[in-house]
Amino acid sequence: MTNEKKIMLDVKDVMDMMGICKPKAYEVFNSGQFHVVKVGRKYMVHEEVFQNWLKGNSKTKKRW
Repeated sequence: MTNEKKIMLDVKDVMDMMGICKPKAYEVFNSGQFHVVKVGRKYMVHEEVFQNWLKGNSKTKKRW
C-alpha cells in the first residue's frame, strides 16, 4: 500500500474518517449536501469536496 492521498473517497473511507457506521455513511452520501458520483454500485466523493463539506464550506449540492 502506498502513502499517497486518495483523490476519491468511498463509503468505507467516510466511515473511517467520521467514525460512523455504514448506514449513517450512506445517509451522509444520500443527503444531497455535496456532489456524489455513483460508479456502478459504488458511491464516491472527491476528497476536497468532502473536506470542504466537513468544514462547512460546501458550495455545491448536486448529486449524480
